Amino acid sequence: MRAVLLSVVFFVCSVVALAQERFLHIADITISGNEKTKPQTILREFRCKAGDSLPEDNLDSELRNFADNLHRLMLFNNIEVSSSQADSTDAITVNVNVVERWYYWVYPILEIADRNLTSYFHYKDYRKINYGVAFDWLNFRGRNEMLNFKLRLGYKEHYAVSYQKPNIGRNRRSGVWAKVEYFRQKKDIASIAECKPVYAENENVYIRRMFDAGIGYVFRPSVNYDFSLSLAYQNIISRDTLLAPEGRSVQNFIVPSFAFDYDNRDSKVCPTSGIHAKMDVDVFSELESSSFAFASLGLEYNTSIYRSRIFYHGSISHRQFIGSYDEVPVNKRIDLCSDYIIRGFEYYYILGRNFSALQNTFSIKILNRRDFMLPKWIPAKFRNPYIQIYVDLFADLAYCSNFASDFEAENPLAQKPIYSAGAGLSFETYYDRVLKVYAAYNGNFNFVGFFVDYRTPIYKKF
Repeated sequence: MRAVLLSVVFFVCSVVALAQERFLHIADITISGNEKTKPQTILREFRCKAGDSLPEDNLDSELRNFADNLHRLMLFNNIEVSSSQADSTDAITVNVNVVERWYYWVYPILEIADRNLTSYFHYKDYRKINYGVAFDWLNFRGRNEMLNFKLRLGYKEHYAVSYQKPNIGRNRRSGVWAKVEYFRQKKDIASIAECKPVYAENENVYIRRMFDAGIGYVFRPSVNYDFSLSLAYQNIISRDTLLAPEGRSVQNFIVPSFAFDYDNRDSKVCPTSGIHAKMDVDVFSELESSSFAFASLGLEYNTSIYRSRIFYHGSISHRQFIGSYDEVPVNKRIDLCSDYIIRGFEYYYILGRNFSALQNTFSIKILNRRDFMLPKWIPAKFRNPYIQIYVDLFADLAYCSNFASDFEAENPLAQKPIYSAGAGLSFETYYDRVLKVYAAYNGNFNFVGFFVDYRTPIYKKF
């Protein structure tokens, strides 16, 4: 009887509290500044629509989430989301003002053909330069589509075209993408010895060629997460005794993939709050035998927290090969593991069947955002740069396992803690450009190195 009475009291209190809660009615959503971007591209990022009602206490958080979602599109230099309300009414208008970026990029390519600038100067192979031309049409037709062409020569030649189209269908929950690309080079990594690359080279013959074509489908049921399925064909031809024991080998893979991505951060490149979690599975099947070769599983979790002028960025990542590690070609081990870099280990390739890492960074902003106004003869979309500077303190810890003695020469760090720590500066400016300069102590090889990391994030499929 007492339980029934308590349930009734709880129900009555809930009804009374709900009745006292004030709801606001979204009468209209106005958008300004979108010269190219279609209104539906912007409205897709808002969890509410005109005609909806929401509790007054939730208004600020919903508008803040709306602004964060728009930031992650990477289409705008500035975003302002606010609300206006007529006196003594519950009707509000949501106001969105954006300053669009430049979307047509035809630019020359002149870049180092190494993992980063630090590795380039460490190994002193100054021929590792790529050059060419690229065309990126972002926000194509104002629908957040992306069209890319690339013609790159030099150390690692790359010819590519790709197209991405999100927000398909009446509810704008689906998206598709397609790519075709071709690589070839006269020098490439043949193996890894003690975590360092061993190269094969032929000045007269392209020793590695790769053709890669793929299509994908993305389903985005919510603003903050999506699922994707893709299918790719890869043809890799190697011509060197270091790359192939018989002097020539051909690899043909059919690669179905699945991925899940959740993101509610306020920025993809320089987040100050929110989390990002993703999972990807790539299954490699040999075309000739129509049999399973191996699979790759990747997991990643990132969080950013702000407390009392201190920003914390934490990252947990894991990469695992499924199937026989002996059957994974060296070039695929390198391709699938090269993005997993522990700070202070930029010179090294840490390969293994399983790789897990924990990275922690504490950042203190020493220069608040400072905006500049450039001369009027500069196009408006480039006229208002800004800069903000952080001091970073970090510590990284990783663990890699092979469970096979045959690979000890490849990675002597297997079954051992891998760790580093350091400090540096981060410089952030508009168009999501970030320059990081830092010193790191490498605990396994016992040295202190100075490193540079420059990010120019144009997110694409190649």
